[in-house]
Amino acid sequence: MATLTAKKSVFEMTPEEFEEHMAPVGIAARQKALDSGAWFSYKNELCVEPDMFVREFKDGHRELIQVGNEVGKVTVLKVF
Repeated sequence: MATLTAKKSVFEMTPEEFEEHMAPVGIAARQKALDSGAWFSYKNELCVEPDMFVREFKDGHRELIQVGNEVGKVTVLKVF
């Protein structure tokens, strides 16, 4: 007979508990994107404007980009 373990609802979790709960999902999504040839985008301390992001590629290189007003318009500000 299977034993059921009660789990806390995500609505009852603290922000820290929710982040820990969701971390494996984020890691898997990042890896799936990289494996499919896409990039993974995020913000960090280099993103000093709201329209700036870091794009990370499977080969490890990263780009600081700024998204333009036109669809698909992206300016690469720095490659590292």
